[in-house]
Amino acid sequence: MKHRCTKSGEFKLGFQLNMQIIADGLEDRFKEVSFYSEEDSCRLDGVKILAGDRGLKSNYVYMMYGHDVKEAFSTYEGIAFVVVGKADVSFFPENSPIVQVSDSCGFLEVLDVIQDTFEKYKKWDWDLQRALTSEKPLDEILMASMEIFQNPMFIHDTNFFILSSPRYVPGMLIWDTDPRTGCRMVPMSTINDFKVDLEYLEGLSKKEPMIFSAEQRGYRILYTNLWCFGRYEGRILVDELQSLIRPGHLYAMEYLGKFIEQCMQKKELCWLGIGNEMEQFFSDLLSKKIQDKQQAMNYLQLLSWNLDDHYLCLQVITEQKDFRLVSSSVTLGQINAQISAGHAFLYEGSIVAIVNLTYGETTPQKTCSELAIILREGLLKMGVSSVVKDFMLLPEAYEQAHIALDFGRASDSMYWYYYFQDYMLDYMIDCASKEVPLQLLCSAALHELKKYDAKNNTELYHTLQVFLRRERNVLQTSKELFIHRSTLAYRLERIQKITGINLDDPKERLSLLISYYMLEENGAKI
Repeated sequence: MKHRCTKSGEFKLGFQLNMQIIADGLEDRFKEVSFYSEEDSCRLDGVKILAGDRGLKSNYVYMMYGHDVKEAFSTYEGIAFVVVGKADVSFFPENSPIVQVSDSCGFLEVLDVIQDTFEKYKKWDWDLQRALTSEKPLDEILMASMEIFQNPMFIHDTNFFILSSPRYVPGMLIWDTDPRTGCRMVPMSTINDFKVDLEYLEGLSKKEPMIFSAEQRGYRILYTNLWCFGRYEGRILVDELQSLIRPGHLYAMEYLGKFIEQCMQKKELCWLGIGNEMEQFFSDLLSKKIQDKQQAMNYLQLLSWNLDDHYLCLQVITEQKDFRLVSSSVTLGQINAQISAGHAFLYEGSIVAIVNLTYGETTPQKTCSELAIILREGLLKMGVSSVVKDFMLLPEAYEQAHIALDFGRASDSMYWYYYFQDYMLDYMIDCASKEVPLQLLCSAALHELKKYDAKNNTELYHTLQVFLRRERNVLQTSKELFIHRSTLAYRLERIQKITGINLDDPKERLSLLISYYMLEENGAKI
């Protein structure tokens, strides 16, 4: 599918037909139509009757009778023809698209259909550009386009909010109303179906028009993704409910998508979803540009969220060496589709998601579990903050997610996501060891026990470690060490005499446990 481009490769407005579209128009009127094509770009501006064999232009389709076809036509490289009547089409070059209609079709009738087809698409192109000056440009664009596709159409954004659906036809989805915004949106049941639909997930990365099979909805859907500066912004869809989707419709859909994308990039078309506003709001929040609670409350009211709801912050990065913007946009769409109450967006080179656990009636564990497949298949890693009960603490929650991600990846864990609470102690020790060497942070009592064990061939160091880990449970400690309880009592008495520690002091026990952790988990030596 090709359209006119400038020398820089930029898409240029002005729709040109190809022979597939002309063949579709003729098939709507006549029964016996054949189409032969090896190369069929959108480059045609009009139709002419072949009156000579010189000066033919590649941007016109030429009509002729079948009995006028001759071997000399093999020199007409790339010229498009409509042949009325029987003919040996092998006389034409392989790169010349040919439409052949039966003798029973009147020559002038065929010409009339082709001219009508050009006029119809010319009017469509004009209506698209005129729609930009209307109060509801997206609705006007789709209303004009339904004359081409002869089926109902709609547009949704990355959050499945319906940006335009100007005409309802029986058989279409019935839109839900989002309680946070009052906006129409794709029903949640359908969104949940998408989460496990491989055909849908694979389609998120496509740059050209595609057709969904009728397997899930009962009818086919022609669609094209909308991209703005490399980022997925939503989708245009045509439901095959009133007439067949023709092959030529894919070319028209491609042009429609490019038209809307260019208007978005040039700010000629205001995108009406709330996704971009949410991204800016959350980005400003995490960068601490928003510190006024009232300002935050004003926006949260739009979402039907509260300041004291329970929130979770996630940070997602890739383990792949080549992870282009297109890939991140696809992953972003998948994560947004999976989160029941929240928003994912690009922030500081990674994907960040803010999840409202209260509104979504979910938990951190369930949220992570639902994202596990996306993480695994995308070779992604995710840091997970602790639950925060104050919306204004989300910048700190983001730092937690970032810390969890750093420490989790460094740990060589086989998991795809890491909770901050699991690496909180590592982080605290890391911060402390930047000021004081790790060895000096450990309790001196353990150093004394190590020396004593080495000199007397005893196991007091390990005995104390097990006793503390078993929370001073004498029976469990004795069982793990394979010693009698009286032997354990003797060892504990000996330990306290050598070191002077007080095992009844909670702070001292905590200090000893942390010291063991630093020595055993971080490989420090004393």
